[in-house]
Parts: sequence; structure tokens; C-alpha cells
Amino acid sequence: MTEDELRQFAEEVRALYHRCLIGPDRRILRGGDLVEQFEAALRVCLADPRSDERSLTERVNEMAVARQLADDPHLLGAITYEPNFLPDGRRIDFLAERADDNIYVEVKTVHPRADDREAAWGRYLRLRAHHPENVRVVVERENMGAALYGLEFASRSHFLDYTLSFETRLAAAKARTQGPGILVFCGNGFAWHRSQLEDFADFYHVGRHRQDDPFAVMERHDIERRERIILRNVDHFAYLKRAVEQPAKTEFCCPVRGPALFR
Repeated sequence: MTEDELRQFAEEVRALYHRCLIGPDRRILRGGDLVEQFEAALRVCLADPRSDERSLTERVNEMAVARQLADDPHLLGAITYEPNFLPDGRRIDFLAERADDNIYVEVKTVHPRADDREAAWGRYLRLRAHHPENVRVVVERENMGAALYGLEFASRSHFLDYTLSFETRLAAAKARTQGPGILVFCGNGFAWHRSQLEDFADFYHVGRHRQDDPFAVMERHDIERRERIILRNVDHFAYLKRAVEQPAKTEFCCPVRGPALFR
């Protein structure tokens, strides 16, 4: 975005999210910390037009989730951003207190970088041999095929990495006060789609891959080779879609699961 576009975008973000974060009737405790993180990321982008806007994107996605929680009529207790309640100092993005338990919400933006170089096409040719026999993944070289495939592949890897990271913090949180953990994955609808998260969510909850999951073989191999331990204590996955240049979400779904017919 240009400087003028960034400034206009920032004004729209403030108008949309300040009320629940720092307004007189705010619902999010420590919401001011999130606002300051957004403003800091904005200052970096304004100071250097070539700077990466990823941090700005992540903060706005967290704001969108904060608004989603604040608007939930069933959440009547305190909602805190990055509460300091774990003994080792680690944080979870949001804690929503209920009468008998807590809800723990982690927000992750998955936005890998596109790569359409010759080497990326060669990588696609190598990896496509490792898809299940009943699944065909076809992309066109002339239409950013290598980049699109690489985005999907990298996104799927991020799903697992972010989940494993959240699991350990969630286990520590549940040991103090029980309650469901929700991991919200945010995207812009280009690098990956909700259907890809559905594949991962079904694998995570059931313990086996869907028959139509194109990354089943590769993911299973990676888990076994690296001896990755999956706790499976994340109760739900959620999907938030938001275009980078628009402050408001265009889609939110929780919980994310695939069609039962193909599990």
C-alpha cells in the first residue's frame, strides 16, 4: 500500500476496532497493548515503504478476532489480550473467562511467500509424486502454478507447526483452569483456502488423514521422520478470512471440519 493508502487503512482500522479495545465500554482487557502493537507496526511501514507489512496484517487479524469475541453474546466474563497467567511467562493471545472454565484462543496468520522461479517448478514436479494415488494435484506452469502449489504446501506445514506450538502452552493453561482451546488461522483467501484447513482439522481430530487429502503422505512422513508428538488437545480450529487492504473480516467459521462423507 502507498503512504496515503496506509493512512486511510489505519483510520478505518481505528474506527472499526478501537471501541472494543480501548473505548469507554471496551470488552477486551489489555486491548491497549494490541492497539499499540498495531500503531508500532504502522509506524514501521510508514517510515519505509519497502518494509514488510506482515506484522501489520497480523495485528489487524488479532483485532478482528478480538471484535469477534467481544461481540459474542455468550461471553459475559472478562476477555483478556495476552494475559500473563502462565508461570513461565509464555502467552496465549486471548483468555475468555466463563463461570466454570476458560476459553483459550490463539490467533495465527498464515501468509507464506510466493515463489515462481524455475527451482520452484522443479520442486513441484518432485513433490507431486508423493501425493496419494487417488488424488491428482494439477497446476499450470504458465499461470503461477509453482507459486500456487508452493503456497499450499507451505501453508499446510504452518498449520502443523503453529498447532504444535500452541499445544504446549494450552496444556499448561488447562493444567491451571480447564477449558476449550481454539486456534484461529487467518488468511486472505489466496495463499490457501478453508478446504485446506478442513483437511488438516480432520486429520488432527481423528488421527488419520482424509482419503482426498493431497498432503496426507507427505505430512505423515514428516511427522514420523521428525518424531513429532501431537497432543491433540486443541478443541477447535477456526478460519478467519480478510483481504490485506480491508480492515474487516469477510468470513469467520468455527469450528472448521470437513464434509463427513470423506472422512
